[in-house]
Amino acid sequence: MEVLAVVLITIGIIGSRVIGFFYPDWKAIKGEKMSERKRLGYSAIGIGLLLLMYVLSQFLIRI
Repeated sequence: MEVLAVVLITIGIIGSRVIGFFYPDWKAIKGEKMSERKRLGYSAIGIGLLLLMYVLSQFLIRI
């Protein structure tokens, strides 16, 4: 179970960087105008994903 917990945390760390940082920049490169509010929203979703993966990994460790 610990290995699965580590995999979940790794997915959360990578996903938070991709969603919070790279996705808004990719949208800007494609030409879509991103407001500051949208950029902060994507960052919040990335952090939320990381927190969700942390909670799930803690749940798996305790089983």
